[in-house]
Amino acid sequence: MAEYNILIADDDESQRNVQKLVLDEVAKLLGAQLKIFESSDSVGTRKFLEEKKFDLVVMDNEFKDDVSPGHLPGIALLQLMRKSGPNISSPAVFCTGDPYDTLKPMAEKFNAIYYPKAKADAEEMTRLYSKLLKH
Repeated sequence: MAEYNILIADDDESQRNVQKLVLDEVAKLLGAQLKIFESSDSVGTRKFLEEKKFDLVVMDNEFKDDVSPGHLPGIALLQLMRKSGPNISSPAVFCTGDPYDTLKPMAEKFNAIYYPKAKADAEEMTRLYSKLLKH
């Protein structure tokens, strides 16, 4: 049975729970074991990205730890992830509800799939995540 490490980085617990439901379906579809790591703040996300190799990273842009030393928005974490460390080439989905027009081209520039939360569809996400894990 294939095993995959997945990072879900989102400050909203309900969004992390939705992602976990989708990933449960991915596990069934692939007949795989998924080890899911969660982060609710940018500082913790950065630490995960620097220390552990992930087979898939699902990341939001805004984190509510903006008063913490070392806080970064998700797009900056994505840029750092692509520059060095174990996740330079890990598949990434930038899943955000932020309405900024600049986020899509920036996410794509750093080799991530931009997926706005407003169009979230569980079946579509299941297919997308499955495809990324089988790469």
